Amino acid sequence: MCSMKTRTVGEILRDERESRRYRLDELAKRTRIRLEYLEALEANEFALLPSATFVKGYIKIYAQLFGFDHKPLLALLRRDYKESARGTLVPREFITPVLKAKFSLNSVTLLVVVLLGIFVSLLGYVGVQWYNLTRPPALTISAPAQQDQVASRIIVSGETEPDAVVTVNDQPVALQQDGTFSTEIFISTEGISTITVEATDRRGKTNQVDRTVYVRY
Repeated sequence: MCSMKTRTVGEILRDERESRRYRLDELAKRTRIRLEYLEALEANEFALLPSATFVKGYIKIYAQLFGFDHKPLLALLRRDYKESARGTLVPREFITPVLKAKFSLNSVTLLVVVLLGIFVSLLGYVGVQWYNLTRPPALTISAPAQQDQVASRIIVSGETEPDAVVTVNDQPVALQQDGTFSTEIFISTEGISTITVEATDRRGKTNQVDRTVYVRY
């Protein structure tokens, strides 16, 4: 078989046929392949052929008829041509720029997504920090309940942040290490009364909770 270093698949097939003194019309009759397909095959006009599968099959028929190994030719075909999504053969130089463009586009998209993710993360972090700096301390009152009926002496208990200062009706209340507190207050008059609990943190932010109770002796 002739050297295939610089020649195309079609040129090699044509040379093999001509070296056996076969005309194309004779080969068409012998192989039952349409003449225009053989012409397209030897001219490397694979777009005129049905599909890549047919091209590979025609190459194998040449090899069987003329007695040479078809595998190097198929390797040469894979080197120079790529099978498209439609199953036809397309020169690789036409596909490579498209692949590069897709790769570049995907790279840009990935970069944008990464940068957007970083921006959103930073924005979220800044938002959380800003919220922590501006929000008042948490304050929960466990007793008394709203609109409770109570005696003159009332136990007021709850929980806040451990570093806050708590007052009940403007009187300081001692905090436990976990932020809980409990104190007793005295209300001298019967009827509706309001208990005001305030928690102030080191930043000066204050949270206030009011409880309305009914005092009965």
